[in-house]
Amino acid sequence: MKRITLFLVLFALVISTASAQKVTATGKITSMDDGLPIIGASVVEQGTSNGTITNAEGNFNISVNRGAILVISYVGMETKTVKIPDSGKINVVLSAANLTIDEVVVTAMGVRQEKKRMNFAVQSVNSEMLTENKAPNFVNSLQGKVAGLSVTNSSGSPNSGTQVIIRGISSINNGQSNEPLFILDGMPISGSGSNAADINPNDIENITVLKGAAAAALYGTNAANGVIMITTKKGQAGKVSATVSGSWQYDIPVRLQSIQSSYAPGSQGFYVDKAMGGWGPPLNPGQTIYDNVSNFLQDGVYQKYDLSLSGGSEKFQAYASVNYSRNEGIVPNDYLNKLGVLLKGTYQPVKTLTFNFSATIQENTYRSFSSTGMASVYNYPITHDITDYELTNGYPRFLYYADGEGKKHLSPMSPLYSRYNDYGLNNRLRNILNGSVEWKPITNLNITGRISYDTNVYSYDGYTVPRFDDTVVLPHLGKPADPAENATPADLLLYQQQLDAYNTYLDRYATTPYLSSKDIDDMDKDLLGSYSTSMSRSQLLSASALATYKIELPREFSIDLLAGADLRMNEGFSTSNAGRDFIIPGTYSLSNTNSKYIYLTDRTAGHNQKRMFGYFGEIRGDYKGLASLSITSRWDWSSTILTNPYFYPSVTGGVLFSELFKLSNKVFSYGKLRGNYAVVGKDTSPYLYDRRYKQFATYPDNGYGIDPTLSSADRNLMPEMSYSWEIGADLRFFDSKTRLDLAYYSVEVDNQIVTVRVSPSSGYILQTRNEGAIRNQGIELTWDQDLIKTRNFAWTTLFNFGLNRGSVVSLPEDVAEITGTQYGDIYTSAYLGESTTGISGKDYLRTPGGQIIVGSDGYPKIDPNKNKYIGNREPLFRSGITNTLKYKNASVSFLFEGRVGGDVVNVTGRGLVSNGQSKMLEKYRGRQVVVDGVQETADGTFEPNTTPITLDYQTINNYFYAVSSNFVEDGSYLRLSYATFNLDLSKYVRTTALTSLRLSLTGNNLFLLTRYTGADPSLNANTSAGGTGSAGIDNYAVPNTTSFNLGITATF
Repeated sequence: MKRITLFLVLFALVISTASAQKVTATGKITSMDDGLPIIGASVVEQGTSNGTITNAEGNFNISVNRGAILVISYVGMETKTVKIPDSGKINVVLSAANLTIDEVVVTAMGVRQEKKRMNFAVQSVNSEMLTENKAPNFVNSLQGKVAGLSVTNSSGSPNSGTQVIIRGISSINNGQSNEPLFILDGMPISGSGSNAADINPNDIENITVLKGAAAAALYGTNAANGVIMITTKKGQAGKVSATVSGSWQYDIPVRLQSIQSSYAPGSQGFYVDKAMGGWGPPLNPGQTIYDNVSNFLQDGVYQKYDLSLSGGSEKFQAYASVNYSRNEGIVPNDYLNKLGVLLKGTYQPVKTLTFNFSATIQENTYRSFSSTGMASVYNYPITHDITDYELTNGYPRFLYYADGEGKKHLSPMSPLYSRYNDYGLNNRLRNILNGSVEWKPITNLNITGRISYDTNVYSYDGYTVPRFDDTVVLPHLGKPADPAENATPADLLLYQQQLDAYNTYLDRYATTPYLSSKDIDDMDKDLLGSYSTSMSRSQLLSASALATYKIELPREFSIDLLAGADLRMNEGFSTSNAGRDFIIPGTYSLSNTNSKYIYLTDRTAGHNQKRMFGYFGEIRGDYKGLASLSITSRWDWSSTILTNPYFYPSVTGGVLFSELFKLSNKVFSYGKLRGNYAVVGKDTSPYLYDRRYKQFATYPDNGYGIDPTLSSADRNLMPEMSYSWEIGADLRFFDSKTRLDLAYYSVEVDNQIVTVRVSPSSGYILQTRNEGAIRNQGIELTWDQDLIKTRNFAWTTLFNFGLNRGSVVSLPEDVAEITGTQYGDIYTSAYLGESTTGISGKDYLRTPGGQIIVGSDGYPKIDPNKNKYIGNREPLFRSGITNTLKYKNASVSFLFEGRVGGDVVNVTGRGLVSNGQSKMLEKYRGRQVVVDGVQETADGTFEPNTTPITLDYQTINNYFYAVSSNFVEDGSYLRLSYATFNLDLSKYVRTTALTSLRLSLTGNNLFLLTRYTGADPSLNANTSAGGTGSAGIDNYAVPNTTSFNLGITATF
């Protein structure tokens, strides 16, 4: 921390030295349409947060750096940039916006293009839209704002993982990631959506999403799933300006799974003193019960503070920021602390040469909470208080000591004991260094070289305190056998002595934290206290060179040439160490653990490497910016496959027909048609060719041999290849107040890399090879509308719609599905002829019409096939609609987002049924019902079932819980994602040292309409899962929250 502070001070001195004096800029903003003043127009010093708005007369007054550039904007009007003259006085006239003509977007390899010249699907999100919901993770802010993009989270924990999918998945292999490539200021960064969340949202200038293969083709293999480009803020010439902001948030857990409140713990309806769950008898009248789920959770608090500096001279500009946040979750001691720094500079010694440098430093310290912990919370008996977790001697207050000889170590306890007594600290330090050189040796020739170094250093240190006291070990005594019928008095006396000793042993065993010798032999030794530590480091070194040249031809034709090459080198290693049973009580260290309990898995070490190289080119022909055609090609080499290099091309074309054929009028303002075809390759994980060995007891001296159960890849393994085409239209109506973008795409991914069974004669049972194909087809719509625009009031709406159909076209012979993660007997699945994100498991026997077949006894029949296709996690469509209303110096924004369709597996609800804790059991337990199905008659026909059955413990568990399809639910939902109120108070502080002051009030996750009975239909049980993934799996996740945020931003 001291080093970071010193670095910031020195950096501020540098940019202060290079800065100029402040001047006061004054002026008036009017409309070209009617000449009237524009009230509430935004006037911002470019590259800073320093800004103000015009008053009722359209006038403004702002203190800026000498030579600064003002960015003047108003909803529905063209944005203008104006350099401040020496006099400081300036008047600006704004005309109606025509967003299609001059809008510039950052595309592949950092190349900036006018949007009208692009022939593929691109969508941008600016900093204002990105930060208006005050989300700690900027990736979550993309949900509902980009058509065809899906963001899912693993839980409501501050340490929740995040997964981003664009236009469906492209690989069904569990080892293949389907997340897009993230680019930071022109260079790739490591990891997925969870890792990209390290970037501070307040440092981001804009986000550009490249959706299609054609848009991302130049990035090669890593961009097969799309690209998300992050552009951070940069410094501007002038004296140093400072922006300070703070936000404070209160989180409330919502949509907790409902727990029954009518039954005691027990088994099959009978009271059992030593039991969990709720399968006991009905509670006695007035019996005390506890809301253990609510009592376990707490309200969360999130706070964040930002400071940014910007300034510089004509040749050198710099931007620096530091941010700190602490997020205390709704689970005790589930927290995330973040400290981040961004340093960014631009140096231009001459107009033809520019140097850029940036350093992003992020340190996270945290402790998380697992789904296993939430399962114990939901299963805790309602007749016991979960908050009463500790004895006066510091040991756990067990619910009970488990019955049986030597089973005390299996005794259950409150999960709060671990949260408050155990210790675990995760620390992750990330450094991202970016540097680039841009050289323009001659007119129309640009040469750019870039290099970046992204490192992650992770460490963990933690311990669990002993659950039992093993300083005293009770000699195990078994219950004496009953005396024989002909036992002598001496035999009876001996029996009584043994029985007395046994009862004394049981009494001591049941009332002390001591264990028996049998417990010690049978138990998990971690219960005696454990210590573990681990460390890992990963790094990504990227370098690229790019040259572009523009050839001007007669009659306004031009040809743009692009050529380049890039190199990416990944490397990482990890180590871990563990021990258990502390020798000296109260001393928690590895050296204090018992050497008798060290296992092979306690000491681990690993290392990995991956290398990629590619070169690429593009030729583009253009006529007046109205019609264009481009061809790209790329060759890639990857260290993970042997069939190198592999080649893929793309072709794009577009026609701005409204201008080419002079079709614009008062109704139709603008129209462009575009189309493209692209091929993109995708390599695989490293080390698939390795032969894996294991120890065989049948070998001489217990030697090692090749493990035939582990796969080794086919030597002819090739990359997966995506073949895609897309057509789209960009349309504007009513003086560009209505803006539409439509796209239809189709992507087939062949050469799927899958692991299949092979003949044992090959020496293996499994082999990784190329077999199978999938297809994604979809429609996307973006509708941007100015609903109302007057002098004082404006209302704009942005609507996004995305529909994708992912299907499995082919799989290896005799293979019906490629399964992903298993949840009991339920699998995420890519199912042949069905969805790439399907669900397989058990179902009832059904008629061809889908009716359940019931036996003559009234009980439903269960299909013996354990891998039936029982659901599709892909929704029919997703959409989001953002509304922004501005009145003078105040504004309100809110986002509704949701989906129709998309099945969700309620694993949590299934567990509650099994444990007798489900709320639904209050309604159905003990009732007689008639299963809605049919019985088969002797002639093979079916008739309605009329035989009742009783829903007791056995029936519910054997005929309801045991059938996976009962817990697959419709995941449709509509959510008020956020609503925010912003107030600009700048006019009240103009006589102070402040140049602007803004206040915001925001509510998140305010409303959810859904038929799903679980926690949240948008959960993802494992956001790091590749292949078919784990989206749509609700597996004991930490509940989501509704939050309320207060934010203040001031600029000096």
